[in-house]
Amino acid sequence: MLPHGIDRTRRVRALGLLSGGLDSALAAALLLEQGLEVVGLHFESPTSCRNDARDVARDLGIPLEIRDKGDEYLRLLREPRWGYGRNMNPCVDCRVFMFRRARACFEELGARFLFTGEVLGQRPMSQLREKIRLIDRQSGLDGLVLRPLSARLLPESEPERRGWVDRSRLLAISGRSRHVQLTEAARLGLQRYQSPGGGCRLTDPAFSRKLRDLFAHAPAADVEAADVELLAVGRHFRLGPALKIVLGRNATENARLAALQGECRWLVEPEGFGGPSALVCGPRDEANLQQAAELIARYAHSPAPQHLVRWQAGGDVRTRPLGPFTATPAIAAAL
Repeated sequence: MLPHGIDRTRRVRALGLLSGGLDSALAAALLLEQGLEVVGLHFESPTSCRNDARDVARDLGIPLEIRDKGDEYLRLLREPRWGYGRNMNPCVDCRVFMFRRARACFEELGARFLFTGEVLGQRPMSQLREKIRLIDRQSGLDGLVLRPLSARLLPESEPERRGWVDRSRLLAISGRSRHVQLTEAARLGLQRYQSPGGGCRLTDPAFSRKLRDLFAHAPAADVEAADVELLAVGRHFRLGPALKIVLGRNATENARLAALQGECRWLVEPEGFGGPSALVCGPRDEANLQQAAELIARYAHSPAPQHLVRWQAGGDVRTRPLGPFTATPAIAAAL
């Protein structure tokens, strides 16, 4: 027998939401320290700015399941039942959504309970006591969610009552300070985790402003993951109800714009001179091409009217001069 009553021959498997950040990595490490078998679960979405959950899982030595939040999540973002936080962050709806998805994985992955890196009082939208109780009830996981970082401040969960986890070895953290987490991470030898802080773009005012604009101009049925992913790239210009143009700010963003081309998104690029690429989200017509050329000229390095821009139409690559430039181009400010 292991200390504290855990039988190694009947190890309990715990499924944990792993974001790639400090708190979820530490929660997993605390359960590994108690001899539990841990499986990480990471939900990918275009609103997440973390992509290092794989590195964290590798450092912890645990398997990691990757799941896409999918179109259902995009619909949730448009009309969250429990509303938004300060920006476009529907934190309660998002937690309920992920918990329900995790619950559906229990049988597939052989898990007995779910754990998270949540800290009581760290985030006012979803980590206050009443919100924690609401999320657990609405997800159908009441009593089956363990929060190792704040467990001793919360009601005893089923894993603790059953003796799968020793409550006395869990933590009692509350509030926004990360001092205890950093101390525990050093004690446990954790090295691979993203710096403490938010990993959700929906809490960012600039990203939220672009998302509101997208929802205001595109029906729910027309919005796809690539449209939301695009919001994190470049300068966005809303030029009409059916026209938005996105300019790359550097070579990396120009490449991302090229990768995000689609049926309703087409690329206009500088030909032989330094300047941004323009992803046109709207019809392929001369008026929209002119708008893209004027925007490229505005942000190009020493543009000249004879410089060329190129684009594809009907499978052919076409070019046209960048100019002539209008004296006072009517170009909207960036979102």
